[in-house]
Amino acid sequence: MTPFRRLPALGLVVALSLSVGTGWAKSVEGRYLAFGPGNWTCEDAVAVAQGNHPGSQGRLDGFIAGYLSATNVILKNTYDIQGGQPLSAAKARVMGFCRDNPSMVLANALAVHSQRQYADRHSVPQD
Repeated sequence: MTPFRRLPALGLVVALSLSVGTGWAKSVEGRYLAFGPGNWTCEDAVAVAQGNHPGSQGRLDGFIAGYLSATNVILKNTYDIQGGQPLSAAKARVMGFCRDNPSMVLANALAVHSQRQYADRHSVPQD
């Protein structure tokens, strides 16, 4: 595993710790660090998703795809956190959550999404 592959995975371990029943790993002030689009507010992420910043659309989609891919790698007994649903379904759900929680950062919104999806995840490939 390359160092670049470990960095997103390490950040995801912190963000997803709640979904496996432990507490969040955070700073003394109760914050953790997310890079790039993960640190965007939900309000900003929704604006990008709506096409208000077309140059950032790829960054948003890439962050969501990377986050969910890392979830599949890191969470025990998880082959597909999306339970067979496409990335577009995850993006739609996360953006819906973000509309209701505009001040939350995108990484936290994806952590909530992953926690909600956990029960429906696939543990083995579905044919």
